[in-house]
Amino acid sequence: MREIAASLGFSKAALYHHFHDKQELLLEVLLAGVEQAGTISATAAATEGSARVRVKTLLKGIAHHRQQQRSAMRLAEREAGNLTAEGRAMMFANYRAKFLRPIEAILEAGQTSGELTSGYESTWLTRALLALAQPLLSVDAADSEQAIAATVQLFFEGAGPPPASR
Repeated sequence: MREIAASLGFSKAALYHHFHDKQELLLEVLLAGVEQAGTISATAAATEGSARVRVKTLLKGIAHHRQQQRSAMRLAEREAGNLTAEGRAMMFANYRAKFLRPIEAILEAGQTSGELTSGYESTWLTRALLALAQPLLSVDAADSEQAIAATVQLFFEGAGPPPASR
């Protein structure tokens, strides 16, 4: 807490005025990361157009905020185990509601419109999409448009040959 306070230009007492303990501060930092991720997925969900357009918007948001997202993910992976069970539950509930659920809604709309197969649950499709999006967290900004287009194509059309070639 002393190091955190010093890096912020606060006294340790001032930091404790705002946060009861290290747990509360950690949870607040993790929830801020979830909030930013939620803004990315909410923006994509609110975008007009097809599921493909909305997924592309999501991936652009992820790529644009890649440094913050990568940092937030690393912190969550490293520190979530240090939260109380209640704190972890709160963080994961927020992550699900604010980040994952809007993506699921995009993909469900894609299933309804016929852009995506209805043979998979939206939760599974969401995780598959996010796994495909993982490289966007490390791609150079100059290459992000091409990487986004390739990710969208791979998600919607698969890695196999075009249907006419099969």
